[in-house]
Amino acid sequence: MTTFAAPAPSLAVRHRFLLLALIGLMLYVPFNGLRDMWYADEPDIAEVTQTMYTTGDWVSPRRVGTIWVDYPPMIYWTALASAHGLGGLSPFALRLPNALTAVALVLLTCWAGSRWFDPETGLWAGFTLLTFQQFAQQAVGYRPDMQFSLAITGGFLLWAAGTGQRPRWYLRVGAFVLFGVAMLAKGPLGLLLPGLVLTLWHATRREWRRLFELAPMALVSLAVYLPWFYACSRAMGSENILYELYAQNFARFAGANRGHGKPIYYYLANIWGDLVPWSLLLPFALGWIHRARLWRDRNVQLLVWWFGAFFVFLSMAATKRQLYLLPAYPAIALFLGIWISAVLATKEPASGTPSPRPIRIYGLFMAGFLAVVGGALMAAGTGVLDVLDPANMTPILVAAIPALRPPVTVLGALVIAGGLWIGLAGLRRNTRGVLVRTGATHVVIYLLLLAWLLPAANPLKTTKPQAEWIRQQMGDSTHMGLVYNHHDYGFRKMGSFGLYAETGVELLESPSQVERFFEVYPESVVLIQSDEVDWIFRDDHQAWQPRIVRDLWIGKDQYVVVRGPDFRSTQ
Repeated sequence: MTTFAAPAPSLAVRHRFLLLALIGLMLYVPFNGLRDMWYADEPDIAEVTQTMYTTGDWVSPRRVGTIWVDYPPMIYWTALASAHGLGGLSPFALRLPNALTAVALVLLTCWAGSRWFDPETGLWAGFTLLTFQQFAQQAVGYRPDMQFSLAITGGFLLWAAGTGQRPRWYLRVGAFVLFGVAMLAKGPLGLLLPGLVLTLWHATRREWRRLFELAPMALVSLAVYLPWFYACSRAMGSENILYELYAQNFARFAGANRGHGKPIYYYLANIWGDLVPWSLLLPFALGWIHRARLWRDRNVQLLVWWFGAFFVFLSMAATKRQLYLLPAYPAIALFLGIWISAVLATKEPASGTPSPRPIRIYGLFMAGFLAVVGGALMAAGTGVLDVLDPANMTPILVAAIPALRPPVTVLGALVIAGGLWIGLAGLRRNTRGVLVRTGATHVVIYLLLLAWLLPAANPLKTTKPQAEWIRQQMGDSTHMGLVYNHHDYGFRKMGSFGLYAETGVELLESPSQVERFFEVYPESVVLIQSDEVDWIFRDDHQAWQPRIVRDLWIGKDQYVVVRGPDFRSTQ
């Protein structure tokens, strides 16, 4: 075991698990009910959960009335358990399991750093993970990636413990149970990607016995996943679920026909923003780990393959999103924790030890950078937006600006103050101070964002008021229509209407489909995205004019609401 920490750990190091749990719970839990479910993903997933909650069918995910298996059931099941425990569905109940999962992942990362290296490594690994910008963003959202990441991380740690100096078969079996849980969170990649990492790890170490165990152990994961898969296939038909399994996993790797197509360098370009505020320190950590030959350590080798295999595999895939790399974040945090612990344990730089200079320079850089960012935020909050022409802004943005000004102004002042605080530590050559102040500043920034700024921005991202108005207009109709200028984006927006309008949504693509819709649902309404109005009305624009109820803005999109022939307004 590699040890870098000083022999007398600080109070924070001794109570690191309690400290990280308190910070994580303070950040991720209290404010999750202050905003609605936001497009793009949250309403889709929430609508499926709502259907399961009302019907009692926990097997077949259904969205806008049809079975929808973009995601396996774990994200729905955990939210349903939360909703039943808290007395009903709400944004807070839906997001709570992910928030608790994020805290658990932070503690698990801290445990790995403490067990594999030393307590201070564990503290800093957990703290950097907790404050990564993208990690914090996903911790307070309603998507399956956080639960996917926890299951994979737990599986790796169990497998490493079960194949170490004291091999234990039950730990290895437990690891593949967790990979099965990962499959229930996001599908076959929950087994394939960990299997790739472990294959590379054992093959390069020539641990042939462990390597040959992997294929039989995969049966354990399949035993966890297949019962749900079989039950769902009976409900929707085996051909349909096999097609969706292929389309959601293997077809997405080869092509981006379902969106999110990005170039091969996408993660390399975006990871620096996702890992703020620690991203600029990562190259120094990786460089020192290489120079110190720590890659000879068995556990460091696992981290290298863990991060490297995920990064390369996901970069090769045609479909990319920044949050897809989330399962590799614990490995990145452990790299940073190893290096930071070594820097802080070195009172005087010596040959082979990491220099604290990059951290001190980083503190000065952060002071300047945060001063610029904070100044821009204060200018925006105190009136610079007055020079913008409201005619060039959406009505929703114009209405939201007064509520956004105070939190933006306070955030700007806070960012400037935090930058100066960090910079002073850099000037005083206080290495630990730079790190602590950087983390503390971002914790406070996240608190302000979650408690004030994001709730103030809720009108820009929610569909709830508009969907509830649509529900009132529909009378007894069970479906509304939607015409959008891009089929894929229109399909994604169906859930944001269906959730809060509590109605089925039909995506319409031509004037004839609109007319047929009104033949079936004469009392309903159809929303036509503004770019499609001339196309839908092209045959007889004047005949359609009396059937236009109003213009409706939702986020950045403008819609024309058209009524059916038997429409009865409830305005």
